[in-house]
Amino acid sequence: MVFARRVIELMLLRRGPQDMPGDQTSLAASAAVYCILLVLQVGLITPPGYAVFQAVVATALIALYVRTVLRMRGLGNRFAQTATSLYAAGATLTLIMLAPTHAMTPYLEAIAQANDPQQVPMPPGYVVLAYVAMGVWGLAIYSHIYRHALDSSIWLGVGAALAFEVLLLVVFSVLG
Repeated sequence: MVFARRVIELMLLRRGPQDMPGDQTSLAASAAVYCILLVLQVGLITPPGYAVFQAVVATALIALYVRTVLRMRGLGNRFAQTATSLYAAGATLTLIMLAPTHAMTPYLEAIAQANDPQQVPMPPGYVVLAYVAMGVWGLAIYSHIYRHALDSSIWLGVGAALAFEVLLLVVFSVLG
């Protein structure tokens, strides 16, 4: 219960990664829950095998990216708390996004099968709004986590969060 409260406060930008547990059990549990929820979300729009692959790769990329960025700043000792924060916040956001992703599935399938994607009707406005709101909120949370973990300005936190998103796009574009 204490962990859940800390995650909520982290997501409301009231706490930073320094307030999260730094033990390996919390890190592993957060990573596992994040990966499982990501499999469920991605599995709504892709075949199950690819959903597992994508979730495992994304989970591993978070760890590699966080370790690299922290080491570049000489703050490697902050890895466990930072990664736990990112996984826990990511798991919570992914859980919240399961319903909007499910609502978006017919639209995404129609685009994939359409000869002219412009002929596909737009998804419901509330679904689009949910995606935009969650995207902005997620960026704010991740930027907040990186800002505290890197002991830097909010702009470096935003840059670190955006750089990770670009990394994900590049990796998954290359992997197909």
